[in-house]
Amino acid sequence: MKHIVGFFITVIAVAALSSFLTMRWMESRPAASIDPHEWLHSALRTSPEQHRALEPIETKFAQKNRRLREQIRAANHELALAIGKGQPGSPEIAAAIGKVRLHMGELQNASIDHIFEMRAKLTPEQSETLLRLAQRTLDGSP
Repeated sequence: MKHIVGFFITVIAVAALSSFLTMRWMESRPAASIDPHEWLHSALRTSPEQHRALEPIETKFAQKNRRLREQIRAANHELALAIGKGQPGSPEIAAAIGKVRLHMGELQNASIDHIFEMRAKLTPEQSETLLRLAQRTLDGSP
């Protein structure tokens, strides 16, 4: 009986965490009809020269972002398989959760590095705007 209760507690915890993270991600996204980078360039009022200077930075981050998101999806799949075995507290579940956390942390670090790399191509005013936008996104503010 303890194993069944533990399993359901684990499933509920994972579902709650997934729901929370999905909601935060959806809230922080600009309108679907606008490309996020175009929206950001518009909000920062980047010049054509800045836009060109930012392009390689954006391309590099987009590739890294895709790779890390795929790793998160793969780790979530491993977690789903481990949960499917129905062994709460198993080493497989712990390892899968560790992988999810690792890749999510890598994505967050890459995102923060990307923000600071972009700042080098912006004016001081644009740089401050970028930081405020990043802070509001992380806080879940509009």
